[in-house]
Amino acid sequence: MTGVTGTPRLTQYSPGGGCACKLPQSLLSDVLATVRGTGALGDRDADPALRVGLDPADDAAVYAIDDTRAWVITCDFLTPVVDDARTWGRIAATNALSDVYAMGGRPLLALNLLGWPADLPAELLGEVLSGGAEAVAAAGALLVGGHSITDPVPKYGLVAVGEVDPGAVLRKGGGVAGDALVLTKPLGVGVVSTAVKRGRAPADLVDTAVASMTRLNADAVAVARDAGLRGGTDVTGYGLLGHLHEMTLAAGLAARLEAPSVPRFPGVTGLAAAGCAPDGSVRTLDAALAAGWFDPAGLDRAGQVLLADAQTSGGLLLAVPPGRSAAVVAALRARGDEAAAVVGELVDGEPGTIRVRP
Repeated sequence: MTGVTGTPRLTQYSPGGGCACKLPQSLLSDVLATVRGTGALGDRDADPALRVGLDPADDAAVYAIDDTRAWVITCDFLTPVVDDARTWGRIAATNALSDVYAMGGRPLLALNLLGWPADLPAELLGEVLSGGAEAVAAAGALLVGGHSITDPVPKYGLVAVGEVDPGAVLRKGGGVAGDALVLTKPLGVGVVSTAVKRGRAPADLVDTAVASMTRLNADAVAVARDAGLRGGTDVTGYGLLGHLHEMTLAAGLAARLEAPSVPRFPGVTGLAAAGCAPDGSVRTLDAALAAGWFDPAGLDRAGQVLLADAQTSGGLLLAVPPGRSAAVVAALRARGDEAAAVVGELVDGEPGTIRVRP
């Protein structure tokens, strides 16, 4: 997608596009550990209605309002991943709503979060907000306000509030040993976004990636609810590798990945091998290798990078009892997540460790 004729390319304003601009995973963990030590975070002992907060952290907060309903509360914003303003707005809003779905919920309300350069045209800003409003409406939610600031780098996203049955929350640590790992969308968004910035992305590949990024995870979470699943997360800025690491740590388990089974966009392996990968994705991979919790078992560098590729508005990663994995994958594909596949399994082992099956 290209920007409005005669206007600057939005991706040129972005040092790290989309969810690739997130803080390093290890840095964020260290900072949160420091804050936890101050007692400044929400405490379930002080208010048992807080079912999910930051200790341990998950994709969103969950606060029970009665025995059958709980609020899901989250926020997310990002820098441009494409040059078309309306498309970027829709992607950013879809991405922000994803954390509600990742907790098993459905969105109710949204507030805009916006940073905008003073030298960019107002009509582009209107396109961004229109794209965001389209995504919120598609989710069946209401856009009810927001906040904006002047910022040299365009940033857009949402505060999102949803609801979930307190007894049906999807948790990062909800899986058990033996569960199959099911991924609902293909990988490669970060590689495509980097190729867009460098003018190397084929138009058909960009269109495929945009279609994925603008697809809500509503159908995927409906399948998860119908199957009674309790373990899952969404795959965003830390890639499949980083978010699976969070799942395994939370569950006290390890994981095995079947690299050939991991869905990816056509052509992204070649782009990754040619160096079209976000710096954040490479940083996630190198940190995992240095820390020793990821064993690639002979997988080549491009394949490793794709496992760590920063996804913007990526799919859900679900922990599924092995006897139900085929039915869950079939249901996901029937509802539109055509690339859904079993990509590995949770296993007993050192918590947080991930090994590619040789």
